[in-house]
Amino acid sequence: MPKPWQQSLLSSGLPLESDLLAYLQAQGCVAKFHYSYLKEDELAIEREFSYDIDASYITRGCFMDLMVECKYRHPGTRWVFSPDQYGGFRELAPTDFLNPFDHFVPQRFKYGWQYPRVLGPVCSKGTELLADGANEKSIAQAIYQLAYAMVNKVGEAIESQVEKSLVDHHIFFHIPIIATTAEIYRIREGVRIEDIRNAKDLVDVATRERCVVLNHDIGVDLYRHNAKILTAVRRRVGDKNLKKALSSFTTDLDHLFRVLADHLTPRAIAVIEIGPNQEGMDRLFRYINDIVDPPDELLAEIEERQRKFEEMVAGMRKINRKRNTSLTKRGASDA
Repeated sequence: MPKPWQQSLLSSGLPLESDLLAYLQAQGCVAKFHYSYLKEDELAIEREFSYDIDASYITRGCFMDLMVECKYRHPGTRWVFSPDQYGGFRELAPTDFLNPFDHFVPQRFKYGWQYPRVLGPVCSKGTELLADGANEKSIAQAIYQLAYAMVNKVGEAIESQVEKSLVDHHIFFHIPIIATTAEIYRIREGVRIEDIRNAKDLVDVATRERCVVLNHDIGVDLYRHNAKILTAVRRRVGDKNLKKALSSFTTDLDHLFRVLADHLTPRAIAVIEIGPNQEGMDRLFRYINDIVDPPDELLAEIEERQRKFEEMVAGMRKINRKRNTSLTKRGASDA
């Protein structure tokens, strides 16, 4: 049994934050405690909010911003997430938790739909299971801290890309991470209420995971917050400078800033279990490094995936041409 002082110190979260900061620095990150930002509370009073660790990992023209919120939980605490899927109506790609930002630089981030590997399975919602019941607030609070900070990071990226403050062009990646000592579980696909009632243990209805990707839905309040911050950034940088640097899916700044506020800030969040051997964080850095500098076998997988995608598109076009030809002939016959 931990002594009272050990329990109190561990519960403060300080040892977890210190361990993780040291780990990030060992990976080559420039890391510091605490990133703060301003946001209006429920009374419309501007207050300071923050997340725990802010780290930058700069490599090969990529500026990786790791935004880490730490959640220490006592042994036996379990975080359980409902399953979701890549694709779906929100068209979530395996790399969307990286939240790449390349709208004001000439180079493009090219690994979206066709990227063949995932950090972990995707989930949509989670809860914390304690010995005396469930706690829905813990995970929600961590998401909140990161989600509302994201737009400030996007604003910094816009200014850096437009003003070329890093000398060379860099694609920015804003990677929100919830780092927890809780055990992570994902409910199996197809599990229903009766399955849970009849289960003897959680592992009967859920899989044990080290990392999951949380599909994040931007609500009305977050959209308004994003739009407010982005409007201020746009005013500060100026449309003339923005248009000069713009290299995006649209040439309309109004359209771009609307999409950023409503869909891309953030797309997804990584949830990683922190254990003695840092298996989850090691997996994250392997994933990041493979994105930046893909090994030969990964490039072969990407090329094969791209080839199959192009074949599928060509097949669909062929079917559509036949259908259109058939309709044209039928129309001529009716005439």
